[in-house]
Amino acid sequence: MSDRGPADDEVLAAGDALAEEVLAELAPLVFDEAGEMEREAAYRLRGRALAEMGLDVAAALPGGRECDAFDASAVHIVGRDAGAVIATCRLVLPAPGRRLPMLAAYALSLHAPADLVEWGRLVVDPAYRGDGHSVFMGLAARGWLSLRARGFTRAIAATPKRLVSFFDALGFAVTVLGDPQVYWGEERYPILCEGRSAIPGLQRHVDPAE
Repeated sequence: MSDRGPADDEVLAAGDALAEEVLAELAPLVFDEAGEMEREAAYRLRGRALAEMGLDVAAALPGGRECDAFDASAVHIVGRDAGAVIATCRLVLPAPGRRLPMLAAYALSLHAPADLVEWGRLVVDPAYRGDGHSVFMGLAARGWLSLRARGFTRAIAATPKRLVSFFDALGFAVTVLGDPQVYWGEERYPILCEGRSAIPGLQRHVDPAE
């Protein structure tokens, strides 16, 4: 699937180890791929997030659940505290004959789209947003391991302007792909994150003394 050499493999292995380190440090919070019941909790958490953005959830989302046609085949990541789902995101994988939802919404044409995964629907329960970014890093770490397990290292996402510099400060090397537009409830910029190039910056953020 790629022509990477030993040096690339070493970088990716370092990224895997970094992700495992982040997850270990976040215990007793647990981040993993969701089971069926956890998916339902994730859909309700997503519905609450849209309500925060001002959407009339009662009218638009029966039962307060936010889900779409891509969810059935997506990889769902959840963060849990004592069993309760407190954060979620999803990975939409490429499929023959189907564009990733972001590529279609933003009318983007990217090189090698079959190597891209869309990372989105990221929500953290309001009670767990206070420390800034640790829960986000847990979702990102588990998401990375899930991508790697399926042979991917590149992801696109849609993010509000306020978070572009935040991602950069955390060590994520992101490229803004185009102009913003309303996507999933608010104006967001399309971005691309290359896993290999992001790993050194993330290492400096997580282990600044090294």
